Amino acid sequence: MTQVEFVAECYSVAWASNPNLDDSSSFEDILKELQSIKDKALRMDIIVSSFRPEPELPNFDNSPERWKKMAQNRIGNT
Repeated sequence: MTQVEFVAECYSVAWASNPNLDDSSSFEDILKELQSIKDKALRMDIIVSSFRPEPELPNFDNSPERWKKMAQNRIGNT
């Protein structure tokens, strides 16, 4: 990709987001629009991630019987 193609693609992305931009828009205007797109995407990512379920922790058997059995196994069945 050449620099000209890159700049043309940046303009294309900015125009798709904001139809008020046109060929006469400055690089600064295009850059502001691209930064706005980035900020909106980050906000959306935060919103989407807040609805993801938290991972479930494994269930461990912490019953007294288990601990008694572990202790007996360590010292021998007495």
